[in-house]
Amino acid sequence: MSNVTPYLGFLTVSLMIALSPGPSWAYTISTTLGHGRRCGMIGNLGNSAGILCHALAVALGLAAVLQSSATTFHALKLLGVGYLVYLALQAFGNGTAPGQVNVTPRASTWALFRNGAFASIFNPKISLLMLALLPQFVSPGASNPEWQIAAMGAMHALVAGIVHTHLIVFSSGISRRLKTSGKGQKALRWATGTVFL
Repeated sequence: MSNVTPYLGFLTVSLMIALSPGPSWAYTISTTLGHGRRCGMIGNLGNSAGILCHALAVALGLAAVLQSSATTFHALKLLGVGYLVYLALQAFGNGTAPGQVNVTPRASTWALFRNGAFASIFNPKISLLMLALLPQFVSPGASNPEWQIAAMGAMHALVAGIVHTHLIVFSSGISRRLKTSGKGQKALRWATGTVFL
């Protein structure tokens, strides 16, 4: 039972974090409202993949290197800001919500996944959170702590994915109503762009 206790504790904290609104909530909801349930789920998978990248970085010790270098940390923050501005301009300029690309369906699917992953990867708060949170639940006597950290990171990605799936189901019902309203679509684009800015 003692081997399971750290995972149960982390699962509780992970759920609390996933239920806290943030940039990933904004991306998931805006993508679903603008393009429907399927596109929202693709972005959701991308977001979870981004969380896995952060967990892997922590497990390999890369996040510790990142946090010890102020220059690298600020560069990551600037990349994150730049990407959010890009998503906002896409909403304002193209007349579409972030994630829609007027190319082949396969490329569009990749763009939705990529945008979800980048929104997560370029968020330095997730890196700090993982670095501060995951080690607290690692068993002191663990022979392979990196595996424990990776497993907990995967748990958080799964929990976040489940929470976002509920957001998508809720948002898709609203999406169907907005698609019949030109004013609603315009308001959605501007609201989306404003949120990302």
